[in-house]
Amino acid sequence: MDGMDYRRLEGDEAVDHILQVLREAGRPLTTKEVQEETEKRRVQCPDSTVVFLNRLRRKGVIEGERSRERRGWVWWVQP
Repeated sequence: MDGMDYRRLEGDEAVDHILQVLREAGRPLTTKEVQEETEKRRVQCPDSTVVFLNRLRRKGVIEGERSRERRGWVWWVQP
């Protein structure tokens, strides 16, 4: 991935982007799926995707847990 082609999101814009991706999915997404959706929109999270998602989870903005079936973290928003 060439970082020059992607716009890096910061602050509230990054949070809003993640919330939009998760709401539109309507189901829990893996870290990889969130990353793929972000790349489709030609943007990047402020940190690595998993670091940023974990920070949002710790703040209570999104939900997340390790999934044995999906082999990694899954993320979602409460309706």
